[in-house]
Amino acid sequence: MEPSLRISAEEASVLEVHDMFWQSYARRDLDARFAVCAEDVTFFGTGLHERAVGKTQYRAMNQKGVDQYPEAFMIEYIWKEVRIWGDAAWVEGDTCWIMGEGPASTRDIVRQTTVLKREHGRWLVAHVHGSDPDYRLREGEYMTHGNIHARNKELEREVIMRTAELRAEKERSEELLLNILPKEVAEELMAKGYADAKHFDSVTILFTDFKGFTQASEKLTPQELVEELNTCFKAFDGIITARGIEKIKTIGDAYMCAGGLPDPRSSSPADIVHAALEMQAFMIARKTERDAQGKPGFEMRVGIHSGPVVAGIVGVKKFAYDIWGDTVNTAARMESSGEVGQVNISEATYAIVKDEPGLSFVPRGKVQAKGKGEMEMYFVRRGLERAQVDFVEQGA
Repeated sequence: MEPSLRISAEEASVLEVHDMFWQSYARRDLDARFAVCAEDVTFFGTGLHERAVGKTQYRAMNQKGVDQYPEAFMIEYIWKEVRIWGDAAWVEGDTCWIMGEGPASTRDIVRQTTVLKREHGRWLVAHVHGSDPDYRLREGEYMTHGNIHARNKELEREVIMRTAELRAEKERSEELLLNILPKEVAEELMAKGYADAKHFDSVTILFTDFKGFTQASEKLTPQELVEELNTCFKAFDGIITARGIEKIKTIGDAYMCAGGLPDPRSSSPADIVHAALEMQAFMIARKTERDAQGKPGFEMRVGIHSGPVVAGIVGVKKFAYDIWGDTVNTAARMESSGEVGQVNISEATYAIVKDEPGLSFVPRGKVQAKGKGEMEMYFVRRGLERAQVDFVEQGA
């Protein structure tokens, strides 16, 4: 509230000194300001550094404020009250400090308490306290410095905990992304927000498919079917991971992977062939085990072809790394044109791996492939001489 118009002469003399003290500071006139200060004047403000004892120290602090903001400004009182108690008086109130003019001006609320004392018949400023009111406090809230410190510590702990949670969540997201995308592609996606499709000149693709899957699945419960598929595909995952081969996808009972991408150095066509032989060895052993238990087991065909492809990400909500091109179609035809228990490769793959130690090849001649016509194909064996074995031995 504004001071009462009906004030005593003593109160008027106190307010005159009080107003001189503050308005001279607004005019940046430190001589006039400190002319009404006691030698032992003290001050403290909002900041921890805002503490002064004695006129010399207080004036030096004021001078820093003038140096930082030399322009004059206005101080308007929102309300003030004066009280006198013998030779002591104090004036308290809220003020508005207006700096600058027009739309660029700023307004800050400052709460001030000015204590004066009477010396040799005149009033002098003896102590000053100025602070910024914390209007975040609601009606009925009272917070000491200790409470503020405790709340700050609590907020710091919350920030630390939340930061740790976000970091863990980010790591889980990245781990999930790396589980569904190749490392190089996932890193590009995280860095750019998208990943460019890339052309690869030579990639070797492997397809598998279970023979009689529908008939075998009719003898299993849905749970048993999924568990058996999971057992087989987990074994395949382990085999290709050990050889640096990239899993592309599974479609029903079909499994597809590729070597030579996204890093062409990650795996070779020979790695794909060896992986295929290991997959067939696993499936043969698995079926023998299942037969002994009186349970249906799967038999598998495998086809491999090498050639150029385009690879990239498809989808927005559910990212999928996929490959496209005639090479993919031909690899699928190698699988469908193969036989159970065998690894069937195209002439293009044969030309690359024919000199690979530890492998032998059975030429099948020209075999009709759906949508492709007649194509040269080869069965691959492990540990046999590269003699041209008549495939009649296979019971073909």
